[in-house]
Amino acid sequence: MRMQQIIGVFAAGVCLIPALALNACGESRVASSSPQITNYSQPTTVLVDPPFISLGFLEPRSTITRNFRLSNISKVPITIESVAPSCTCTTLDVAGKVIPALGSLEVPVTMKVAASTGIKSASVTLTFSDRSTPAKLTMSGEIAYQVRATCKDVVENVRVPFINLFDDPQRPKDVPPPPMAGTLKVISIDQKPFRILSVMNQPPVFAGFDPAKDPPETSYELVYDFSKVPCERMPPYLIIETDHPQAPVIDMRIRHACTKISPQLPFGEYRSNLGAVTTGKEQPFEFELKHSQGWKVISTTSKDPQFTVKLVGQTADADNAMISLMISVNASANGIVLAPVTMTAMDPTGATKSSDFWVYFKAVPAASAPAASGAPAASGAPAASGAPAASGAPAASQKAGS
Repeated sequence: MRMQQIIGVFAAGVCLIPALALNACGESRVASSSPQITNYSQPTTVLVDPPFISLGFLEPRSTITRNFRLSNISKVPITIESVAPSCTCTTLDVAGKVIPALGSLEVPVTMKVAASTGIKSASVTLTFSDRSTPAKLTMSGEIAYQVRATCKDVVENVRVPFINLFDDPQRPKDVPPPPMAGTLKVISIDQKPFRILSVMNQPPVFAGFDPAKDPPETSYELVYDFSKVPCERMPPYLIIETDHPQAPVIDMRIRHACTKISPQLPFGEYRSNLGAVTTGKEQPFEFELKHSQGWKVISTTSKDPQFTVKLVGQTADADNAMISLMISVNASANGIVLAPVTMTAMDPTGATKSSDFWVYFKAVPAASAPAASGAPAASGAPAASGAPAASGAPAASQKAGS
């Protein structure tokens, strides 16, 4: 569907956004979990240094490794009996290794960073041969592109990488609901000046900045207003287009009662940011099925006539499956496109299920493709105010400043 089909209103401007229906990593806080540990009555004999590592900003689809040190404060060697990561994204190989008496062992922990933006936490729980208190190794960071958008969550009074419009039904009467209007801050993490070109294909509306006179900045403030957007057109994301070579398009998740996403298939993420895509050419991308249990994708169907998606292949291990796809964008497409692709999968019994997987990208005409080359594909993003709505999404509007 065309972006212009769904309209939302931003302060001082009108823009279009498609009605989508996502996760997070994406962009949501990820609570780490660890298996329940029982029957460990002995005092602590293994100390973790550090028990927590802050990872800062993480590049989507990257792989990072950090080192922890386990110190055995007892006078006997201790064997690591079990290793229980909180998610399949985290790996380490220390089961069966021995920590010397009054000695230590360095433990490298590797985490595969998801494609979707947002807070990412992971932990690993270790148990020991002496039945002492298990040790927990925890890492946390924010997955972000070189251009990052945040919003102040008035409920928690912190800046977060999403727009919180969710009015909790159990909210105390003396607590006001989240405001439907507010401001976004869009900054370059690398501190390089950049321009905001559009928000959902609409010209950006800036606060405290005049693009006709002012040079590019490293930070902008955008104003949004969803107070007049009906439930059925409330977008789950805002998509912002920039001229930053490492972030041609980025997104913000919109948390609202009408943007809940509940796919029937176990998607690792619910959206994929394909970056700048040249029209008339094929471009590969992939997504993951978590805990796939034998499910295999058998067909893919784009719901937007501006592009097609075909299944190329898939690989699987004992737990997860990686699905390889190829997108082809029509020569007539231009600007931001945001639309669902229906994925149909079959389990080992022959039963089938279908779910929508969202993709968005900047369609670049072949004639101007060299100027867009080198822009890394991003992963999964919503639309922002001030731009014509991306294909298949409702629109919003924006203002910018520092």
